[in-house]
Amino acid sequence: MRIAICDDQKNERQKVIEALGSVLTNFSTDEFDNGNALLESHGKHPFDLIILDILMPDMNGMDTAISLRKSDTKTPIIFLSTSEEFGVQSYRVLAFDYLLKPIDREQLKGCMKRLISQTEKKKQSITITYEGTQIDILLSNIQCLESNLRKVIFTLSENKEIEIVGKLTDFEPLLLEHGFCRCHKSYLVNIEHIRSIENDLFCLTGGKTVKISRTYLQSAKKAYFEYIFQTEM
Repeated sequence: MRIAICDDQKNERQKVIEALGSVLTNFSTDEFDNGNALLESHGKHPFDLIILDILMPDMNGMDTAISLRKSDTKTPIIFLSTSEEFGVQSYRVLAFDYLLKPIDREQLKGCMKRLISQTEKKKQSITITYEGTQIDILLSNIQCLESNLRKVIFTLSENKEIEIVGKLTDFEPLLLEHGFCRCHKSYLVNIEHIRSIENDLFCLTGGKTVKISRTYLQSAKKAYFEYIFQTEM
């Protein structure tokens, strides 16, 4: 795992490296003292994880994350801060976690376990029959499923649509266990592909919007925010 650590204080970066060494065995780190240098390096060779200090001169951690998310919605970001002040803002840039300084190694250990578990889930796939042929689709590549009469339409990450004969209930038990949520009688949505919420709509990473019905409004939003904050409620 290639990890970027961005903090304007060298001693703070060293503390993070030492803490990571107590919970991981196979990783490498690149250090940055400002957000611009991090963004430039990530653009050339993306990191697997970015650990980002909030309070830095010139470009702070939040502004760095906002800039990063314009082109990259996937790379996990873990924020570090001496204050809880920016905790709410962190979900807007899809932060994986928000940890307070000084780093608690048990909290970091739990955070990394969740991250590794999520990474493993991204390797899982579902088998469907499309035009007479069985094909495997990675769950991480599915934005949403839509029920249309006796057919199910898969919208994939590149906005390609695949239509097959079936019902949402054929796929719901598996998908609900792997980061999907029901937001409407006609839709199952992959939470990791939700870019934002606007009133009763989920805006997906590919530009598609999905209606959230009144029946599922509370449970769908709860599932989304739990995913964003990576907490067990």
